[in-house]
Amino acid sequence: MYLFLKYLHILAVIGWISSSSSMSLYLIYKTFVLKDENQEKERKFYKYLVYLEVFLFSAVISLGLSLYFLFYEDFSITWLRVKILTALLFFAPMEALNLYFVVKAKNIEDYKRYDRFVLIISPFLILFGLIIIYMAVFKPD
Repeated sequence: MYLFLKYLHILAVIGWISSSSSMSLYLIYKTFVLKDENQEKERKFYKYLVYLEVFLFSAVISLGLSLYFLFYEDFSITWLRVKILTALLFFAPMEALNLYFVVKAKNIEDYKRYDRFVLIISPFLILFGLIIIYMAVFKPD
């Protein structure tokens, strides 16, 4: 059971990271490099991709906490504590803001504000993502 839950957790993480990064990078490129103002179809598709991203993030959190409560229950383990706290205190609010911006966006100006938000938080998302991966692989004490 443990390995199956871990397998599902890893699949959810891969899906979440894929959905959160691919379309954002493309739209930022179109907005700031190509300066393409006609993005209505891409933005509509991106809304659905954000919904998928939030669903997959919820699966990541649910499966991760299930693994913790079923098999660890020891919050003194440093690598596990860092992973859980980073996911709940950093990634969860970022996903909530991401969903807020996308649902609120009605015109190109709203999307440009959202794109700036993504540009500002992207380095932090990458940094904290790498920290979580490091903790999952090396499990330092």
